[in-house]
Amino acid sequence: MDSMPPRDARRAGDDAFLVDIVESVCSRHQDEGGAWRVRPGDFWCYVSPVDEPTRVQGWKLHISATPLSAPLVLSRAAQVLVRRRCRFKFAGTVGRAGELVSHRYDRGGGGKFLTVYPECDDDGLRALADELHRATEGLPGPGVLSDRPCFPGSLVHYRYGVFNGVRALSDAGMHEAMLIAPDGTLVRDQRKPWFSPPPWAPRDPFAVEQAPAPRKAAAPAPKPVLLDGRYLVHEVIRHAFAGGVYRATDQATGDPVIVKQARPHTAATLTGQDVRDRRRHEAAMLDLFADSGYTPRPVCVFEQQNDMFLVQEAVPGTTLRQWVLDHLVFDDGGPWGIPLSDALRLARGLTGVMRSVHTAGWVLRDFNPNNVMISGSGEVRLIDLEMLARPGEPTTRIHTPGYAGAEQSTAPSIGAAPRPASDLYSLGATLFYLVSGVDPLLAADAPATRPYSERLAAWLLRLSSGNAAAHRLAPLILDLLQEDPDQRPGVDEVLDRLAETAVDERSPSGLAPARGLAGHELKQLVSDGIDHLLVTMDPEHAERLWPTGPVGAATEAFNVQHGAAGVLGVLVRAHADEPHPGLRTALEQAARWISRRVGREPRTLPGLYYGRSGTAWALLDAAVLLGDAVLLAHAKDLAVRVPVRWPGPDICHGVAGAGMTQLWFWEATGEERFLDRARQAADHLTSAAVRNEGSVVWPVPGKLLAGPSDIAHYGFAHGAAGIGAFLLAAARATGTAAYGELAAEAARTLLALAEVAEGAAYWRSGEKNSPRKTHWCSGSSGVGTFLVRMWQETGEDAFREAAHGAAVAVRRSRWHVGTAQCHGLAGDGEFLLDLAEACGTGTYREWAGELAAGIHVRHVLRDGRVVLPDDGGTEVWADFNTGLSGVLAFLLRLAHGGPRLWQPRSFTGHGDEDSGTAAAVPVHHHRTAERG
Repeated sequence: MDSMPPRDARRAGDDAFLVDIVESVCSRHQDEGGAWRVRPGDFWCYVSPVDEPTRVQGWKLHISATPLSAPLVLSRAAQVLVRRRCRFKFAGTVGRAGELVSHRYDRGGGGKFLTVYPECDDDGLRALADELHRATEGLPGPGVLSDRPCFPGSLVHYRYGVFNGVRALSDAGMHEAMLIAPDGTLVRDQRKPWFSPPPWAPRDPFAVEQAPAPRKAAAPAPKPVLLDGRYLVHEVIRHAFAGGVYRATDQATGDPVIVKQARPHTAATLTGQDVRDRRRHEAAMLDLFADSGYTPRPVCVFEQQNDMFLVQEAVPGTTLRQWVLDHLVFDDGGPWGIPLSDALRLARGLTGVMRSVHTAGWVLRDFNPNNVMISGSGEVRLIDLEMLARPGEPTTRIHTPGYAGAEQSTAPSIGAAPRPASDLYSLGATLFYLVSGVDPLLAADAPATRPYSERLAAWLLRLSSGNAAAHRLAPLILDLLQEDPDQRPGVDEVLDRLAETAVDERSPSGLAPARGLAGHELKQLVSDGIDHLLVTMDPEHAERLWPTGPVGAATEAFNVQHGAAGVLGVLVRAHADEPHPGLRTALEQAARWISRRVGREPRTLPGLYYGRSGTAWALLDAAVLLGDAVLLAHAKDLAVRVPVRWPGPDICHGVAGAGMTQLWFWEATGEERFLDRARQAADHLTSAAVRNEGSVVWPVPGKLLAGPSDIAHYGFAHGAAGIGAFLLAAARATGTAAYGELAAEAARTLLALAEVAEGAAYWRSGEKNSPRKTHWCSGSSGVGTFLVRMWQETGEDAFREAAHGAAVAVRRSRWHVGTAQCHGLAGDGEFLLDLAEACGTGTYREWAGELAAGIHVRHVLRDGRVVLPDDGGTEVWADFNTGLSGVLAFLLRLAHGGPRLWQPRSFTGHGDEDSGTAAAVPVHHHRTAERG
């Protein structure tokens, strides 16, 4: 067996337990056929014979387990697999095994504790599966939705998929292990939550053991489902690996009901309990509190096809989370929030619910805006009672991030249920959300130097600007959010303090007006953020120049979205605004790193954010700033290799992004070949346009992004706004009227799709049942980015009015969304600066400053530097569209002015418009030279 890293280099204690089991099995069988390699990773541990050949793809086996059964399943399975010299992988810790069966784990991957890669024929596969089945028979484990069980009731399942596969860059811009179809094409290995082998897969090796099935099972067709012969399901509220939640009608009474499904052995814990126990406990709690008026009434519990179902009364109304979003009011430039009278009434209701539970001797443990319903008459009802426990009794840890005190969120995974004081923190956090619509969740400082309560207080102070409810309730909320549980007021004191709070809908005289970011705050965010990018860059790293999260790590390392090109573009802009030697050295290193390694990726995708276009663009800007002719030639070479005809039409992944890049290269170099290629892209998009009843869209082929059907998006990143923006730029650059006319059609389509509410304009992404959005990628700021340029081009007031409505929408979201460029405040702020520039008014710039203030309150410290978290709000990554560098791009522009990154002058209107030709350098470098 290959030697393992020293124990102190691996997870210690219980976390190394499963690896120890496999090492022991391998050691016992080492003399039977050769050495074994055991390689623990971040999630999986990989086990294989040193000299074993590997298949690319085939029928493979999955063995499920619960956290409690995982050691025994692994021990028994490993003995079979090592003796047969069959490679496999398994979840490397008991905690990881628990994640695989957790309530919300991906349904296509849930339950796959151990994966087997057989190198045998069908007879050998069936024999292996039979032996594994007999070795694990009777042990608990959930069904694997993407697979079929090899035998009835077995933990051993099978599906057709990749072994090693062929790792390649997919059309979506993600590195994936791909299947090889019979014609040699690469196909994504889609893990759907039902058995779905590709139509060309070899014959099902277990067909002789069970009834034949269709070659490729389709997604279940929506049709009426009758449960227990009585409950007719008509809507899915939520799909989950542990079981869905459904709206149904009780045909015996005609009453609407909620049905909660519980799949065996899912959400299992080390206590031996699973989601079925939680549903039984919830039914008991519903019975206990049935007469309180605070909870739904239970109807029944039943089992069907091995699953358990809890049926309860359907509580009319909406969750508190949605109620707040629906009732936030805005007087633009003045007060905002929910009326103080409503805030006080609901705060009393929330506290009364909690007091009722505490008086009965229970703690809630998971009190948050998703677990409370507000009826049409404004009554508070508690839902999801499954987590109620007696204080001090043994139970598993549960909490919702942002809504639990440290004593609960850091408690052991199994231990005593918390005291009622823990619920009081959750009450304070829920009141925080009630008055603001904001989840009180901040990324952790590293090292931790500021008390968390102090940071929440600063945030709430900002939120109190113009918000009477937040202003009046802030002292009580902050007392409830005390880190010391003993310092939190009890429910009776909370009710007394709420009763003493006078209802006055007028803004109190002491209420601070809304304001933007102070100059010193903006300067510190920029300087500390740039410094953080410089110290976290690793030019010696072979794979990625900057660390990134799990999603970013799966993308190409040189793109704008998550890769080095996006950060390089920001470093170039920063040096143009405030040059200094350290920054120049860093961008030189970054440009060289990209230039040396980009050729290792054999596939060239066209998109501006996920493709090679953005890489070429960043290298061009760096080459001009550095005066590097070799780098400039490389950038040009990359640009001319970008496809300008492609199935995907959009900015992010497709032709419109490629076209924008060709225009930028033409403007920067004056070379007509780039303008010719931009024309080809525009011609392609002209032919790809789909018209229907006066609208025009560009559907994204379903097969391109592994979707079930084509989707017509509307936003800037993926849809009509971004495509229209490129066509408008192409019309300006080439003088081709047809491009401009098609762009105007796209703009009028977007006008018709706008949803206006109290002066704010919203758009939906285009996907079925998508919510209204405000972001660059799929909402107001992205659509507005295009419409303001269309107004400049045509002078039509409708475009200006819609762009203003989009600006109102993004301003109203300034406290409620994350920081990022793609779907957060940085991208929204860039649009406001576009509008300020186009209209020549300071109002929109002031609004952009308010968004910057909304960004600042989320800052964290990293080694003393003030930096900003990514779109998830809990980590700091360099990525452009989802992380720090994209936020810095907005803040740099707010501080210094200038054009927006990744937009050519033929779209933005920057540059020498009288010359008739493009300048020889990108506009932000030209602007720096003028100042100098």
